[in-house]
Amino acid sequence: MDNIAVKPLEIKIALQKQACFGGAWYHKVMSIEYPFYGIEGTVTLPIPFIRRYDQNYKAKHVVDLNHKNLDVSSIYMGGHASDESDVGLALFRGYLDDQISTGAFVYRPFWRYITDEFEDIGTYDLEKGRNYAATLLSERNGIKNIYAQYHPSFTEYYYLPGDTLKLSLFSPKPNFMQLQITVIDVSRLPYSANLRRRYQMKVPQTFLSPMFSSKGHGTDMPKTYKRVNAIDQVRNEGKEAILTKTEILNAQWKNCFLYYKENNTLFKTL
Repeated sequence: MDNIAVKPLEIKIALQKQACFGGAWYHKVMSIEYPFYGIEGTVTLPIPFIRRYDQNYKAKHVVDLNHKNLDVSSIYMGGHASDESDVGLALFRGYLDDQISTGAFVYRPFWRYITDEFEDIGTYDLEKGRNYAATLLSERNGIKNIYAQYHPSFTEYYYLPGDTLKLSLFSPKPNFMQLQITVIDVSRLPYSANLRRRYQMKVPQTFLSPMFSSKGHGTDMPKTYKRVNAIDQVRNEGKEAILTKTEILNAQWKNCFLYYKENNTLFKTL
């Protein structure tokens, strides 16, 4: 989605009240409803000071790799056409000296989608080139809520505080979406540089997710898009957010654009 001209979208539509789903602390910026074709934004990843852990463990570090965290930092985008799809980065566990960590400490890609069509549910199969797993979270009347992520052995898709990335959510064909994460600048923060060196992580690379079903996207159907900074909370989805001392510092959105078409030409608008 590079080399698309930026052109203001000159329309006047009343802003709609945002609906906020319980169980997390977050800042959400949502678009108007319009036949958009995707969203992109450039962001510098924050430093997560996680302070809620299993068994009331008291952390002394930025994150504790050896204890299960109950707060999760996430930076993501989403689109709502017929149903909602979210994509982006969340703080996940990763490999430390060939063993998976107990606590989450690296930002890794995820994509979540709701569908009654192409579901793609399944586990990893690295030998056959399936490097991701897609898990059924819930199902109602044949509508499936699916969560997918890449295998943690691919350390080139570990992103750390201070990395500057361009996130793009777009439709490669009607009724499907895809996430691309492009590396703009690698973090120079001592915390991140030391983690990469100590655990021999590969240099971060551009990531492209598989296509996933998302009805209405890639068509002229009116849609809304969003960008979100969140503190998600383990086993608390849909409930009242739990008070926490966790801090997620210095997330910086450099820009954010929406894709739209005019005379069948694709443009970007702020």
